[in-house]
Amino acid sequence: MERLVRILAALLMLALVAGAAVVFVRAQVLKSAPSPIIAPKIASPTFSPNAVKPKRRQATLTVGLRKPDTATVLIFDLNDNTIATVPIKQKGRNLRASWGGILASGKLAPDGPYRFAISLKQQERIIRIPDPIILDATPPVVTSTAKPGQRISPGLDGAAGTYSFTLSADEPVRFRLDVRQIQASGTARLLRRETALTWTQRKEMHWSADTGNLPLNKVGEFVEPGSYIVGWHAEDRGGNLVNAPEVVKPNQLAPAQVVGVETVALTPTLQPVTLLADVTLVRHHPGADFPGDVIARAKGAPGAAALPPAVAGFYAIQISGGGWQAWAPEARAGRAKVLVMEPLYTWQANNPGDSDLSGFPDVPPAPLTLDRPFSPGIEAEIANIGRTVAATHRSGVRTVGAITDQTIEARGLPRSAKVLVITAAPVWTPGLLARLRAFGARGGQVVILDAVSLTKKATLSGGALTIVGEESADTTALNPLASLSAIPLARSTTSR
Repeated sequence: MERLVRILAALLMLALVAGAAVVFVRAQVLKSAPSPIIAPKIASPTFSPNAVKPKRRQATLTVGLRKPDTATVLIFDLNDNTIATVPIKQKGRNLRASWGGILASGKLAPDGPYRFAISLKQQERIIRIPDPIILDATPPVVTSTAKPGQRISPGLDGAAGTYSFTLSADEPVRFRLDVRQIQASGTARLLRRETALTWTQRKEMHWSADTGNLPLNKVGEFVEPGSYIVGWHAEDRGGNLVNAPEVVKPNQLAPAQVVGVETVALTPTLQPVTLLADVTLVRHHPGADFPGDVIARAKGAPGAAALPPAVAGFYAIQISGGGWQAWAPEARAGRAKVLVMEPLYTWQANNPGDSDLSGFPDVPPAPLTLDRPFSPGIEAEIANIGRTVAATHRSGVRTVGAITDQTIEARGLPRSAKVLVITAAPVWTPGLLARLRAFGARGGQVVILDAVSLTKKATLSGGALTIVGEESADTTALNPLASLSAIPLARSTTSR
């Protein structure tokens, strides 16, 4: 009996050794045999279902089979567990399979590394693709040091000419500078876009009031004065994109900032608006031609360069510096009996400036700050008033002064004034109309030279004007004249 047991044990041992040998030989054959798959390639190995570019929303495996077989593409996690089966597109022996991060349960898999594997039914083999695929569905977290309320001037050195800030991310990203300008219609126009991007977690950003698709270290042509949305994009390796601003709407631009670009400008109170250290002011006396005769000149630091007092009249003030120039009107009523009204309300209503640096132009019906720099093109309006003044002179009036509608509403017309000439001044307020009626009640004469003046009603609150709609003022009580030739010369002709 004992001998039989030893014989059986020996036979069992021989069987085990033989089986192991067969497995070993089979393994060696498999190792030395050509791989059953050919040229596996993975597109978008790091991907996100939220990627801004569709091709990066899934990892795609393309592979060829050495011989026909029934194939299944699987997704393995780090623990070698099968978590999903991927549909295959097959053309002959070429396979294509894409995985967007969805588990067999239908839920999104956690961020992290995974692997493709190919199961071959006839060959009873599973081939694991060694290169990992990375699911990254989480956008980067970005912080910015960009400060609000900053102003720069093209061409100046340092912080006066360049807006700078730092971006930091919690993973490698490609930062891109993005600068836009809001048009009067409310649409955004892309002006500056950075090229030559690199992967980084921290980047110094700067904008020098220029435009163009350029690397960050190149400066393009300078932009015009105005306000600009200085924003950025941050895209991680998975294709997740963080935009600043996310939407272009009022009060929703953060963390992007609005930067004012200033060259030289003047407000209605003739306050210089510039970052330059030195400017020149010139007072012109416009007549039939613009800008007219030079009356005075001053040069120096903004705010310190002051023109001498002027006699009654209408003037064009030019400010220049750094290769830039701008214009503003100057109204002097003095003691002239005939005054021409400067329509400040109308001019500023047509001025798409952004005094509050919101990024959006201040245009009707929003409240309009009156003491803000005039927009480019004010020269044409100043020239029109200058021609009206010149025509009034030609009608026989020796001295013609000027006054703004804002001054009339605030203080009324001077007692010395006998005639007020109005042209191209659609915007009026109830307070302005009341002052004009009071002027007529004491014997003053109003001349309205066009059909559009006093047709657009507005309200005034402090220094802000709000257009409330089309509503022609009732001027019947003014009994206005319609031509300069109708001015009673006996009342209007005067010496200084």
